Amino acid sequence: MKRASNQPPNSTLFPKEVGERLRLLREQAGLSQEAVALMLGLEPATGKAQVSKMETGHYRSGPGFVRLLDYLRACGCGIDALLDILDRYTSRQTVPEEQASNGVLAAIETLPPQFARRAFYYHVGLTHKGRERVFSGAAAAERVRRSVARGNSEWRQIRLQRELNDVLNELHIGWRDTVGMPLRSYGRMVFAALRRVRKARPVWRERALEKLDEWPAKMGQDPAPFRRMKEAVMKLFEKMERAGALE
Repeated sequence: MKRASNQPPNSTLFPKEVGERLRLLREQAGLSQEAVALMLGLEPATGKAQVSKMETGHYRSGPGFVRLLDYLRACGCGIDALLDILDRYTSRQTVPEEQASNGVLAAIETLPPQFARRAFYYHVGLTHKGRERVFSGAAAAERVRRSVARGNSEWRQIRLQRELNDVLNELHIGWRDTVGMPLRSYGRMVFAALRRVRKARPVWRERALEKLDEWPAKMGQDPAPFRRMKEAVMKLFEKMERAGALE
């Protein structure tokens, strides 16, 4: 993924690519900068310098659309000589959209590459929907939050699935074993309960976990493997919390 520039485009700068095209058109017409300056009605003393600034993209005062048309007219060209450049320029993301893209790229650097890509593609997918476009700095920040949350969510699910499989392997319980599916479901229930009460007072967290201890008995299952699953999921949850993967 190519990181976009952190600098928003400066609307007062004459686009450098346009300036390079103007220089090429002038040379093809066999004109000097002084000649173009005269045809633009500029003062001889400063005209050449202004034409040079247009051609190098340093016309900070903004030449204006009419001046651009006058330059093309001096070279004997129409606006179609610049249409490809103008089309590429107007196809770029807006400033808030570029800020969102940069923010997403910076925020997902700590994610594993696989999930970082998923988070970024989620952002790109939203960008291509008109109703999901970013129009402000606040919207850009929200896009970053949502994209990172999507990447973290998928990462959490994969890590949890691996942990569930590891516990089953440790207990020598196969996929087709009658207790395999209840154990997986129980592990997900423990993880969901921990997420739900993560920011609650410790007493509420303990109560939520104690309530889950009743589940194996209600299902008529031996509680021992369920206690092992609970311990493993709690340890995984603590690791994720320390890594900031639960936000």
